[in-house]
Amino acid sequence: MVCILGEKDVILHQLVYTLPELSLLMGIVHLGILYMLSYESARLYARVSRFWLLASIFWNIVFYDKTFSPLYFANDAYTLLFSLLAGFLAYIMLGLSSAWFSVENRTGCRYYVLVLCALIGIDLLLAASNLVALLFCYILLIFINYRLLGISYEKLPSEAAVRYMGVSAVIVLIFAAGFGFLNYIQDGAVDFSELYALFSGNTASLPLFLAAVAIVVPFLYSLGIAPFHIMAEDKAGRGILPVSHYFALVAPVALWGAFIKLNIELLAPYKAALAPVYVGFALLSAVFGAVGANARINLHRIMSYSSMYHFGVVLLLLSFFRIETDFAAFVYLFVYTLSLNGGYLVFYSLKSHGEYLAATTSLSGLAETRPYTTGALLVSLFSMIGLPPLAGFTGQLGVVSELLKNGCYVSLGIILLFLLVLAKAYLEIIKTAYFEHKVKIFDAENKTVLLYTMFCMLCIVFVSFNPYGLFHLLQDMFYVVGL
Repeated sequence: MVCILGEKDVILHQLVYTLPELSLLMGIVHLGILYMLSYESARLYARVSRFWLLASIFWNIVFYDKTFSPLYFANDAYTLLFSLLAGFLAYIMLGLSSAWFSVENRTGCRYYVLVLCALIGIDLLLAASNLVALLFCYILLIFINYRLLGISYEKLPSEAAVRYMGVSAVIVLIFAAGFGFLNYIQDGAVDFSELYALFSGNTASLPLFLAAVAIVVPFLYSLGIAPFHIMAEDKAGRGILPVSHYFALVAPVALWGAFIKLNIELLAPYKAALAPVYVGFALLSAVFGAVGANARINLHRIMSYSSMYHFGVVLLLLSFFRIETDFAAFVYLFVYTLSLNGGYLVFYSLKSHGEYLAATTSLSGLAETRPYTTGALLVSLFSMIGLPPLAGFTGQLGVVSELLKNGCYVSLGIILLFLLVLAKAYLEIIKTAYFEHKVKIFDAENKTVLLYTMFCMLCIVFVSFNPYGLFHLLQDMFYVVGL
């Protein structure tokens, strides 16, 4: 009888620990019911989505170190850190997207359902401690991304989605091949800790190293690291604004969180072989990103190439395979994401005659009629460059400090040189907004967008001062990984 009660107790606990994911699932069901009842308000769908997202965040905090399946997943303060960051960005994104769908006379129900599905996948991806779970979550997110890209401006199937699925299928096969090999030689024991021990005892094994590379490639591809940036520009330039917002901010945060964890808990034994590969890809991304940003006129594509540069810097720091440089990479990612979010908030303000604008030329004379919006864009771009006293300066300072400490003078020189090249693309945007003649009459600003923009600007300005010991708290949460 005691044994039976004990088993029931375990099952009950496992059900309770699913509440973060269950909340999101309930949100999906709620949206489905509203759709069947023919509700046509995009704002209603957004409010419902955000309500269930907040419920999920609450339960994530309550059960931050619990999981419904210890065999495949492990939660801790590190996973909570990235989950909260992704949830915070998604909350803003869901609120802003309702304005876009309202203007387009669309409910956006499919978009909100897919975003909640993606957030379930993100929670599971971050918690994955077994290669089976990691592969499953990665495939799930690939499929969700495909469906998100299918939400086009013309309400017709998107060619970008088809291209994305074709290339991604090849990447998934590479991942599956690496997993299959490791699963075979380990007889199904593919927990991160067991694979770490296997890699540590066989650092000279070429097949094992290639299997490790097969696990790395999907993350480099999904993050748009050169030369795996094939689809990054396509996703940003062809996806609708809310979808582009998701691909630019929410998805990368989750992928970097999983990738950093993977490097520490699984790939560290191969750091001698992987480090030069990371450095090569990182510098290539910095070069391609900075040059590509200067060659584009679509604002979303410019930001996509900008991300390629900044993600290259993050990867460069990860090449040291040390917890201190990993945290410096996180800080850089954190402040860059905050700054980029400010840019996307401005994009939601660029609307003329009910049409959202994305070309650089559409910014002409923006400062004449939208001085505060233009100022917000200025702050965001300067923060991404790393000018003090904005948040981006904190990230840049950490990068320079770590590279100097480790004697990487050539890498530092390349990073700083192409930061100037990237800055030229940002300055072109600023010049267009402040010094070109006005060519568009902009619609009235959405008060919600304006409120979010003001809040984001305050964060960009004050984060660099480490209010309330913010970075010490983040460091405590981050350093839990790998313990």
